[in-house]
Amino acid sequence: MNHTERYTSFIIEKSHITSVEIAHSARGYTLTAAGSFDSEIDFDDPVIFEESGMDKRIKIFSGEIQNFMKRTGAGSKYFSFGLNSRMAMLQRIPIEMSLTDEEFNVHLEWELKNYYPDAVMENYILLPFALVDSSGNPGTKAMIIGVRKSLSNFLRSVSKKCFATDHVVDIDHFCAETAIMHNFPQATKERTAVIGIDEESIDCSLLVNGKNSDITIERWSGTSEIKKIAEYAFEHNAEQIFLHGRIVDELTAEQLKQFTPLPVSISDPFKKISLPPTIKNVDAIKAHRQEYTAAVGLALRKD
Repeated sequence: MNHTERYTSFIIEKSHITSVEIAHSARGYTLTAAGSFDSEIDFDDPVIFEESGMDKRIKIFSGEIQNFMKRTGAGSKYFSFGLNSRMAMLQRIPIEMSLTDEEFNVHLEWELKNYYPDAVMENYILLPFALVDSSGNPGTKAMIIGVRKSLSNFLRSVSKKCFATDHVVDIDHFCAETAIMHNFPQATKERTAVIGIDEESIDCSLLVNGKNSDITIERWSGTSEIKKIAEYAFEHNAEQIFLHGRIVDELTAEQLKQFTPLPVSISDPFKKISLPPTIKNVDAIKAHRQEYTAAVGLALRKD
């Protein structure tokens, strides 16, 4: 890479938006802006998928982003968006390796209809990816992400209104995995449980040789359920646990250590990212760095 290009990510959690801008250059990766804001829009409300009122929502969200970028000094022309699991269909399905591409697409839609019988598949962009088995070899299951076309069009229109190009749309937890593997290379070599916690759910996934082998989403109603994380790691023979998310802190990690002998680490998404002292609110960003894990992982993406 002979020039510097900046990429901005926005992680959407209900009405809370977490964002970072990262500069990609031959020298590596540098944080150029970071922060968060609360949107007027509730992205967990099904109304966001409706055409009615779409222009108004585009105007609101693009205005909020422009104000945020002005406040933080960001100026990227590439926007990526990370969605929580409630904003998309996310389902693990069995696959048959002998199927042709056309047969696989038919099978994919048939499987999803079993889990989401009211969904109209023509209204979704379906993104499948293969899961490895417990040993890290090609497996017999795949993860399907289904994103509403209306939501994809909304995010594209917001980017355009901000004079930017929509770059990547992904699930926030998968973005966090990218950040953890970038900053902690051992996560690509050991069986690693990646745990994301927000106010309503726990996202638990297993990385085997740096590839996704499993993902499970469960309800979260407080630290009384922290034992679930230890049970997940035990059941999947994990060798270490990484935590990320807005409500993760040192107390969370210490409580988890009471239930597991495994190493428990809180994600530091800036471990291998240059963090200049001139960044606005740099001390607050450092103090809450685990909250930026998914945003950093998404902003690292160039594909």
